[in-house]
Amino acid sequence: MCSGKQKRAQIMARRQVRRERERIARLPAPAPVPPRPRGSVLVDASQLVHRGFSWPAFMQRGYYIDTWYACVDCGKHEVWSAAQQKWWYETAKGNLDSIAVRCKPCRVTRRSGRTISKKNNDNNNGMKAS
Repeated sequence: MCSGKQKRAQIMARRQVRRERERIARLPAPAPVPPRPRGSVLVDASQLVHRGFSWPAFMQRGYYIDTWYACVDCGKHEVWSAAQQKWWYETAKGNLDSIAVRCKPCRVTRRSGRTISKKNNDNNNGMKAS
């Protein structure tokens, strides 16, 4: 047996549950999430070093996608793959505003020229000590 006060509390509790179900039913359905393109790689934001005021497009998207660029030295068009971008931004801790500008052969040529000129400078500095 329940007292009138207890019955009233049970009725109010059932009404509250019913109102909550109706409120949830009236909520708009969440927007469908578009599927990620094939070959895209998810961004791990915890690995990024953010030094600017705004986030780049791949952060807003949530994944890296392959992007085309033209080499500044030879002009050849190449793809900067999503996996390469992930390595550059997350593993090598590259600047989030930077993008690929040179193809692999031009990078190798540029680096080998730097090391040769650096060795020549070191040798010349050693000879000046007379």
